[in-house]
Amino acid sequence: MKTLIAYFSHVGENLQDNEIVVLEKGNTEVVAEKLAELTDGDLFKIEEEEPYPFKYDDCLRRARREDENNEHPAMKGGPRLNMDDYDTVYIGFPIWYRTYPRVVASFLDQYDFAGKKIKPFCTNDEGTFGISLLEMQGALRGASIADGLAIRGVDVHKAEERIKAYAE
Repeated sequence: MKTLIAYFSHVGENLQDNEIVVLEKGNTEVVAEKLAELTDGDLFKIEEEEPYPFKYDDCLRRARREDENNEHPAMKGGPRLNMDDYDTVYIGFPIWYRTYPRVVASFLDQYDFAGKKIKPFCTNDEGTFGISLLEMQGALRGASIADGLAIRGVDVHKAEERIKAYAE
């Protein structure tokens, strides 16, 4: 059986150490690529049909609205995954409003994860999962959810050892 690394990552303005910075590659994507390299896993980018805004404040407004209304925005079309091919699934995301972005909820809705080992990872400014792991447990009934790996966005490029330990 194979390993899948499914992730959502935002490119554009981001908050790092209370300052707005522009990311050409999202923090979560950096971690996902390292995990794929370490596990020889397949990468799957979770993409929203209507892209999240580039500007930090605009993205935050949309994320808050989606969270408050429990929206599950449409994902960009493309090839569907065959979950039967995978026994371990890493699921990565930034933390927005103490949980994963709603497009990740859309991804979780689309597949049956029963019997899979789920290894969540997240990036954010605080380095915590917020309520996302609790929410994930409700969405992924029948899956075995491992302890997660939370990395502060400013630390993703120097977290190789933590990522390696998590992949083992």
